[in-house]
Amino acid sequence: MVCEMEFRTYSYYDGNAALENEEVLPDREALRQERRRQEALRRRKEARRQARQLRAMKMQAVLFTGVIILIGALFTGYVHLQNSITRSRNNISSLQEEVTTLKADNAAAKNRIATSLNLNAIKDTAVNQLGMVYADTDQIVYYNMESEDYMNQYEEMP
Repeated sequence: MVCEMEFRTYSYYDGNAALENEEVLPDREALRQERRRQEALRRRKEARRQARQLRAMKMQAVLFTGVIILIGALFTGYVHLQNSITRSRNNISSLQEEVTTLKADNAAAKNRIATSLNLNAIKDTAVNQLGMVYADTDQIVYYNMESEDYMNQYEEMP
């Protein structure tokens, strides 16, 4: 807004002479009111600008807080995932050790069984105690197998 006031110009003389014309100064009270009004307008504009800045700062703070929370959640998820992977690897390692131990136990059991079997003692027990004898040549029946892996039986074996 432009304030229109009437101002008069002053004429000065050089030296110590007084003013040539008695001039009327602008109404000081009107000037003061206009200055107050302009100052109040300037303050309102400044207050609105500060309010906009405050709202913008609040939005930035909310956004920043949200980003921090999101990053924290991502890091927490990452740590949880790494922990899960570590537990799985440890579990796999322990299972592999268990398999290795069981294989070694099986091999030891096989060796123990193989060394404990004395075929001559078994033959002696079968012949002497159980009365078993070797089969005669007429008791042995030979079957010719074709290239197939199985055989169909249509009758009982003699």
